[in-house]
Amino acid sequence: MEGNTVESLLQLQEIDGSIGERQNRVRTLRAESDQLVAELETLEKETIALKARLESVEADLRHAERTVQAGRATLKRLQARAQEVHNMREHAAARAEVDAARQNLEAAEDELLDAMQDQETARSALADLEGDIASRRDEYSDRLGELDAERQRLEEEIAIDLDRRSNKALRIDERARTLYDTVRGGRADNALAPLVEGVCGHCYTAIPLQTQQVIRAGRVLVVCETCGVILHTSE
Repeated sequence: MEGNTVESLLQLQEIDGSIGERQNRVRTLRAESDQLVAELETLEKETIALKARLESVEADLRHAERTVQAGRATLKRLQARAQEVHNMREHAAARAEVDAARQNLEAAEDELLDAMQDQETARSALADLEGDIASRRDEYSDRLGELDAERQRLEEEIAIDLDRRSNKALRIDERARTLYDTVRGGRADNALAPLVEGVCGHCYTAIPLQTQQVIRAGRVLVVCETCGVILHTSE
């Protein structure tokens, strides 16, 4: 193995680490953007639901208004007819009709008041929500712009690093590069670790003396039998 193979792999690992950090940051930025967009979409759906509720309440209000108008007309008509009765029996019957009509009118007026209150409540809630949406849309628009700009910058840097990695990888022994890629493919962190005072610098497992000598000789790449990283001297 060429003497600079480990050094080249360490440089490749540094580039991969930089790429990984930037890719993680891009994922974080996208997640934040998605969350902001989802929040706005949720508010928009709530607005649609409130508008539908307001339409329903206003329909109930119009119905209540018509019921009250009809009840008032009925009461007025029955009161006028009660003035035309000719005997006590007709008077009692007319009085009963007037009382029933008055009770119906009072109930209709109560329903009208409830409908008017529901309308006011729905209108107030809709106005508050629309104001909240407008405020958040302005705030989130600025933040989404910042997130998009940072994401684009990072993606450009990732593209540069990927190009650097490709050029670096081409100059590394194919077997060494294949081993590195295999080790790194099964790991979440670095593929190389130093030999520190006879132990693996990653998992701290003691390395046999003979294996230590092979690592220090630098002729072949050696992996830790416990954690699988490629071991190298720290000098």
